[in-house]
Amino acid sequence: MACERPEGWSSDKWATPVYLVRDLEAEFGPFDLDPCCEEHTAKAATFYTEGGLERPWFGRVFLNPPYSDPRPWLDKAIAAKSEGCTVVALLPACTDTRWFHEAVIGHAEVRFLRGRVKWLGWEGTPIGSPKSPTIIAIYHGKRVGVPA
Repeated sequence: MACERPEGWSSDKWATPVYLVRDLEAEFGPFDLDPCCEEHTAKAATFYTEGGLERPWFGRVFLNPPYSDPRPWLDKAIAAKSEGCTVVALLPACTDTRWFHEAVIGHAEVRFLRGRVKWLGWEGTPIGSPKSPTIIAIYHGKRVGVPA
């Protein structure tokens, strides 16, 4: 029998499936920080369940921000990039939005995924077909003191 949906649960809390994170780790290495997660959905040894916009970001950052308002997280990714972090963000493919044009284009490498990501719900089971496709936006940071 399925558990009742927890109070306060929304699509902003959907978890990223492990296979997608493993594919990204194969390319970028293990993530150092997940600044926007629940404890049970963290994709890095260091993670923030609260205050991820105010706390420092470092190293390789995995970011699955709330899709209802990704802009502040993308602004933080741009700032972290300038400090040498590489931020790998999963985002809705909303290419017509202001946040996409102002905080993704010109700031990140964009990759389009084929098919829909099967996000995980509160029981760890796949969510039915999500409304929008997903892109990967990679904010490549340059290591300070390392030649380009």
